Amino acid sequence: MENNENEQQNATTADQIDGLLDQLEAISDQSRANLVAALRAYAKDRTPPDPAERAKGVFAYPELTLRFASDVPPPYPARAFARLNQPGTYRTSIADPALFRPYLKEQLGHLVSDYSVQLEVGRSSDEIPYQYVLDGSAGLTNVGSPELTRVFPAPDLINIGDEVADGQWHSPDPSVRPLSLFDALRTDFSLARLRHYTGTPAKHFQRYVLFTNYIRYVEEFIDFAIDALGDKNSGYHRFSAPGAVLERGELDDARAQIAAGTWRKHQMPAYHLIGEGNSGITLVNIGVG
Repeated sequence: MENNENEQQNATTADQIDGLLDQLEAISDQSRANLVAALRAYAKDRTPPDPAERAKGVFAYPELTLRFASDVPPPYPARAFARLNQPGTYRTSIADPALFRPYLKEQLGHLVSDYSVQLEVGRSSDEIPYQYVLDGSAGLTNVGSPELTRVFPAPDLINIGDEVADGQWHSPDPSVRPLSLFDALRTDFSLARLRHYTGTPAKHFQRYVLFTNYIRYVEEFIDFAIDALGDKNSGYHRFSAPGAVLERGELDDARAQIAAGTWRKHQMPAYHLIGEGNSGITLVNIGVG
């Protein structure tokens, strides 16, 4: 009984979640900034990153750890998510915590409400691959990908898998269980593929997603989006397409800007009519019959 009382006193509360999410974002932002700075330094004079600094996690993804120790059977809420089936330590690395903040806040809110748990934020052992921080402004025109891959962290498919979701997960440390189906490496890989195929960043995807394989529907959607942005009461404030982002009030030659974009370079170009809280509409041209 005394152990349970101590656990409850040290348990994370709902009003602490925002602070924990802030910590996740701060670590992610710092790691990405460190990686960009190291890439620029290497491109300038071939100075490699310090191995000792890398060992400390200078390029690491943030990590979230949940500790649940209880002498009584855990509750079983009537939902298929945010549930703990047994006491233990649960851990996962987090990719782009700012993008996933609403999701994380909802999930963690359920967990701290239904269970007496302790949440901790730290740095994971997984490093952010250098390809995921490049935006065309890193100044790497004089160095090639093979060379960078030898010096900096890069995606390795042997470490990117779906073992947890497929029920094939085996941990070298049985005392630590996964806190999510997909870790940061797997998630970031998917986000990069999404941008590669659609030509637009993952953060521009909206709550409602439509798929088409007819260009005339894309043209109709573009016309609809431009009209919606011209209406200040429509609830939409931005339109994103491959190679073009239009703000409300910046619609001169809008169609020409979109047509001149990079949509021809992408297998499944996406178009996003962006609303508050991602409440808008996304159209993806899947391009197959």
